[in-house]
Amino acid sequence: MPELVDVLAPYLTPLDQLQLLRTNRRLYNAFTPYFWTDVTIDTANAINRLIGCPEACEAFCRNIRFIRYLKIKADFLLFYIEGLYAYMDSRPDVILPHPNYLRRPATIWAPWCSVVPFPPITQLARLDVSTATTITPPSIPGVMTTAALDLGLSMCWFISLNRDLTYLTLRDEPLKGQHLGRVFARTISRLPCLRRLGFSCFEEMSINTFQMILSTCPSTLESLEGFNHVGNASQPYQHSLELYSSMEMDEEGPLEVRQEPLYRLTRLKFPWSMVGYEANLLARMMKVCPNVEAWDVPLTRGENSIDKLANTVKELWPRLKEVTCKLVFFDYHGQGVLPILENIEMNQLRVFTMGDYSDSWRTRTLDVIQRHSETLTEIRFPWSYSFKSETVEGILTSCKALEHLEIGGSSALRIKLWLEDMDPEVPWVSTRLRFLKMVVDWNDKRDKPYPPPRPAPTVQLSIGVCNDRMSAILTSRMRLGAPGTVNKQAVKDKVVVEVDPCGLNRRRWSRLQWFYKQLGRLTELEVLDLRATTGFAEEQPTKVLRPYEEFTFPRLLSLSDDNAAMVEGAQVGGRQQGRVGYLSELRQLKKLKELRGSFRVDRPVVKTYMGRKEVEFINVHWPELRVAEFLPNDYEIADDVSIPSHMQWLIEQRPFTRFAKSEPDKPAFFPYI
Repeated sequence: MPELVDVLAPYLTPLDQLQLLRTNRRLYNAFTPYFWTDVTIDTANAINRLIGCPEACEAFCRNIRFIRYLKIKADFLLFYIEGLYAYMDSRPDVILPHPNYLRRPATIWAPWCSVVPFPPITQLARLDVSTATTITPPSIPGVMTTAALDLGLSMCWFISLNRDLTYLTLRDEPLKGQHLGRVFARTISRLPCLRRLGFSCFEEMSINTFQMILSTCPSTLESLEGFNHVGNASQPYQHSLELYSSMEMDEEGPLEVRQEPLYRLTRLKFPWSMVGYEANLLARMMKVCPNVEAWDVPLTRGENSIDKLANTVKELWPRLKEVTCKLVFFDYHGQGVLPILENIEMNQLRVFTMGDYSDSWRTRTLDVIQRHSETLTEIRFPWSYSFKSETVEGILTSCKALEHLEIGGSSALRIKLWLEDMDPEVPWVSTRLRFLKMVVDWNDKRDKPYPPPRPAPTVQLSIGVCNDRMSAILTSRMRLGAPGTVNKQAVKDKVVVEVDPCGLNRRRWSRLQWFYKQLGRLTELEVLDLRATTGFAEEQPTKVLRPYEEFTFPRLLSLSDDNAAMVEGAQVGGRQQGRVGYLSELRQLKKLKELRGSFRVDRPVVKTYMGRKEVEFINVHWPELRVAEFLPNDYEIADDVSIPSHMQWLIEQRPFTRFAKSEPDKPAFFPYI
């Protein structure tokens, strides 16, 4: 039984484990340690249910030795520290390290609160702690604090009791003041197993505090990410280190500054500085971690700071493989990123993420990407203001190792791929894509949306060409008595132009079919997010852009009739008697899990060509599909939503699939942890 439980437990949800706990005593004893391994108490409802139930507090106290991962907020931290002090009062024989500067909170608890002695939690491997919730007004009804509680210092004490921590995430604590910054840096320096450290808050921290953390954190650290804002004022780097190592602000003595570099540190993010870092300061801090592979590029300031930073990166970080620059509002055009990618060795970069960006250069962005086309696996432009169609085409036709491509933004008019720009003679080489998101305009730039493929005869059109300016000149001369030689009547000329609308229509549909075939070649695709748009709103800038749900990709969710002669006849211009569809081009997408974008089946144009045959095809060829934007969000409960019979059949066949918009998981590059 223990061996079986040890194998199964990592794949079970907490609800599964709870059901097994309640099965019998043997399973209760076997699964109890795994059920209590991961504890999350980060909502007001959870903390209220815990402190209001004596049985829950006793269960928490009894199984506290099994907890390895804990995620909490300030309310629980306050409640636990009160219980920890009660435990120290009831057990005089237990001696816990307790700094003299830490005050005991004077808290008045409501009668229904179950404050019990809690033993110390000392075996945590991962800790996610937030001091976001304020004590006044309390989120715990009936609880009042008569004295101010320094949550930052209490949090440092709680962290210091768990010397085996490997992952530490600190949220919403600004680390303000020299004393708190010093205590936190000392606490971190005494965690010999720490591998990942992240901290974030909405308030500003001192740059000197970050320098202390960087200079005193243990040599085992592999990832350091600071999402705080830093202040503008800073002391000279070397002077500040000497000051921190010699000051005696408390009874624990001076800080121990680490002498060797952080050789294991591979991921680094400096805190935000809206005015920018000086290049020399960045260079000194970059020397501390010579083996960085993933870096979030900060803003710089000063003359030639961008070029200096690019040279520093090339000199100090030869292993840099992942570059990110996000939410830097004064760097839309990537001034601080593109020079770095132009300066490092070719085919060195693997992941490139760019936030607020505008593709303003002719070919610079594409040239930079193509320098690393053999190694780039992820390209993300999630918040672009503009992105050229030729840049998208260049990425898809040159990056062979690409697995993730995301190009999005707020305006589909300036961020889209024109199918007219695609060259059918140059196929996509990014066939390893697992994630693809982009906006596509399948219409011609100059003409109106074209109808479904339909033959039409070649016609002769008479076009009258009149030079109004010349006509006005001749008329004025005749009125003024000009010589009679100017009374020529050849003002208007008739020109006969031969137009073949059927050929133009076939060319457009041929290009659209080629696009669908390129999608079908992406056999590793798991997430496909295609959003359709049209370019005609560019002619009316004041017109509000229609949402992508109102558009569809022509005939993509339709299958052709079985009679091949009809299809062939339609393509060469003969009279079409059957349907033409391109859903069969996507039959190889066996791994597709999410289909997002302009795929609503309740659009009038889609209702005419999507039926039972199409949904049976989807059910057979896309076995892994879990999300598809086919119906409105509230299709399960809305009374006014009419679901066709074939879609109702598909819903019954796939109860595990949601056929409406579902919010994707938050990307790892979001600004806050």
